[in-house]
Amino acid sequence: MSTEKREAQLSIRIDPTLKEAAQNVAKDMGMDLSAAVNMFLVKMVKDHALPFTPTSLPAETLQALKEAKNSAILTKYRTPDAMWKDLVV
Repeated sequence: MSTEKREAQLSIRIDPTLKEAAQNVAKDMGMDLSAAVNMFLVKMVKDHALPFTPTSLPAETLQALKEAKNSAILTKYRTPDAMWKDLVV
């Protein structure tokens, strides 16, 4: 990539609610959405890959996998019956 500053415009169609949510997150991080998208693109070009791992797993499954990596917060059971007693409320 050249160090020469060029201005190009990128036009994409996204859900307005998604755009607003993304703008809020970027603002919380001290930047605007344009800066966030530029960071995404720079990382993608640098790594020749997406800066995240795409998945088709449901959000609940991803959250469960994330929690499972932190075994300190998991509830442990001595027997299957104890687990089922806790699950069936």
